[in-house]
Amino acid sequence: MVKTTDKIEVRGGFLNWIIMLVCSASYGVLSLVTGSITAFAVWAFMGVAFIVATISLLHMYLKSREQLEARELEEIQAGATAEALFEEGQVLPAKRSCEQFETWGIPIATVVMFVLQVVSFLYVYFSRFMPARETIDSWMVNGKYVALFGAALIGLIMFLRGQYASNLARIEKQRFLQPASDYILFLAYLNFVWAAVVAVSFKNAKVDVYVGGALMVLLALTAIEYLLSAILEIFRPKVAGKQKRLLYQSRMVGLVAKPENLFTSVGHVLDYQFGFKVSQTSGYQFLRERLGIVIGLQIIVLWLSTTVVVVEPSERGRLVDGSRGEEQTSLLEPGFHLKLPWPFAAVEKFNPDQVHTFHVGLEPLSEDEIPPQFRDRPGLWLEPNGKDYDSKKKTGELFFLVGSGDETVEANLMVASVPVQYRIRSEKEGDIKGLKNGWLRYSQPEELLKNIATGEVVNYFLNHDFEDLLIKGRKTAQEALKNSIQEKVNDMGVEILFVGVANLRPPAESPENVIERGSGPGEENHGFSPVPVAAAFEKPIADGLFSQLDEFEAGQEKMRLDAERTNEVGLIEYDAKVTSELLRMEAKARSQRQTGSQKPFNEASNVYPLWLYLTTFERAVEHARKFVIASQNHDVEVDLDLHEAIRRDMTDIKVPSANNKK
Repeated sequence: MVKTTDKIEVRGGFLNWIIMLVCSASYGVLSLVTGSITAFAVWAFMGVAFIVATISLLHMYLKSREQLEARELEEIQAGATAEALFEEGQVLPAKRSCEQFETWGIPIATVVMFVLQVVSFLYVYFSRFMPARETIDSWMVNGKYVALFGAALIGLIMFLRGQYASNLARIEKQRFLQPASDYILFLAYLNFVWAAVVAVSFKNAKVDVYVGGALMVLLALTAIEYLLSAILEIFRPKVAGKQKRLLYQSRMVGLVAKPENLFTSVGHVLDYQFGFKVSQTSGYQFLRERLGIVIGLQIIVLWLSTTVVVVEPSERGRLVDGSRGEEQTSLLEPGFHLKLPWPFAAVEKFNPDQVHTFHVGLEPLSEDEIPPQFRDRPGLWLEPNGKDYDSKKKTGELFFLVGSGDETVEANLMVASVPVQYRIRSEKEGDIKGLKNGWLRYSQPEELLKNIATGEVVNYFLNHDFEDLLIKGRKTAQEALKNSIQEKVNDMGVEILFVGVANLRPPAESPENVIERGSGPGEENHGFSPVPVAAAFEKPIADGLFSQLDEFEAGQEKMRLDAERTNEVGLIEYDAKVTSELLRMEAKARSQRQTGSQKPFNEASNVYPLWLYLTTFERAVEHARKFVIASQNHDVEVDLDLHEAIRRDMTDIKVPSANNKK
């Protein structure tokens, strides 16, 4: 029988279980009161830690019974003088209970922890994180002071207990106490993180959503770790007498709770690689023992560095006291300045006398954001494009109502991209105030300026016709909008430099897609047109273009027909002229031939016709094949073969003689 050497302290495990029970219940109350995403994520870790503490306590209790039973059996066997009175299998019920717990209880508990982590992740993600992300700009943590006090108190209690229990388990090698102790120390750090999140939420509550999302990722990683550990345990070979790995112990949690364990693993690797005890050197030991202090000092130095603020020559700064909210305390000139560390004080920087730009309506895409296939061609109204086009379409920020100011004329929709360029005056000039007595008097001056500009643009479009804005009213609109916005922002210390209305176009959507029609009983159905507004505006223009194109094609066809008729008359005239000239030359040749034959005919009227006939006959039969038949007492016969069956050059081939060497 193998003697059990594990050191077990059931009292320490029971104390861990009590602490986890109380802290889990307290954290549930804090999570529901504050509604913090980070608090719910930490609460999920606490639920898993409570199960780990419960399993660890049961395991230690069963192991302690097994050790007590083994000692009693040793005493009985030592006092026996003969054979054992009982078989070992009949007198070790505690050992069998512990083995059954390790075989079935721990794997089942590991599966329960995995399911709890998955359910917690899904609940926090869908019920807390997703709604918070959609309203992140207005997110807030309730009961900040209660949350700050509760997180600090629970974190302090768990840190003291976790540090003591973890060191005790490491020094005395109580491996059954280690998993719960690591989780308690790990949760202490998470409580400190949540306390910092609550402190920052006084200034900006968005950090709660970000940190909560990061903790959900960590929760998912621990769930994956438990799943992989359970799968690998199935295929791990079982060796008799070798300690089994505790499935409910998380290596990731232990690494975060005690980073010095990483140095132990790295030390073994370095010892193996270099061939000597690198882990025993003074430098390595100093780094292992003082790494936390070094990192802490670096964090403190980084935090203290927020007390120094540098204001560039082109900037101005406003010092804001965190305890007094957004109230202005002092204006900082260029140079070095000291303030309280973050988040107790902050400096907002401004750039006066520099040109700033924002867009009312749709912001156009930059050159790099335009797809390559659309860069070298003109934009079309029926092709929607722009930054956040779909989101602004849903919120209604994309569309503007336009009209002529006349109630008899129906209003229409328009998509506009109106760039507004402005600059903040550093000093007061005329009626325009400066940075100090104008811009800094408002808590959110940029949002106020955008709202004023949007209101003026909307009001101007409502009183002007769309066709006038598109064709001939742009320059007037630019000047009018610039002047109207400038009149409203004189007290803000802002000078409006430019207002552009060049990028105006009808929407690519139909009215029925822009405004939802009533479809239920009793709801009004406006009967909007399904035709896109851009297509409705383009139809008259397209009809005019097609009409001009038809006229142009008709003119080109008329010119072609005129040219053809002109060319036809010329061809006829040319053909008649050539024919008459040939006939004239032929008649002239016949006349000259008759004139040349008159004198010989007069001199020999009987001979000349015969000579003329024979001359003509000679030319006609010069190349004809002739057959001469001459016989005695018979007239000579000459046959003329006027047929040429084959070419003459194929028959008149000279055959060289046999004596000719060539």
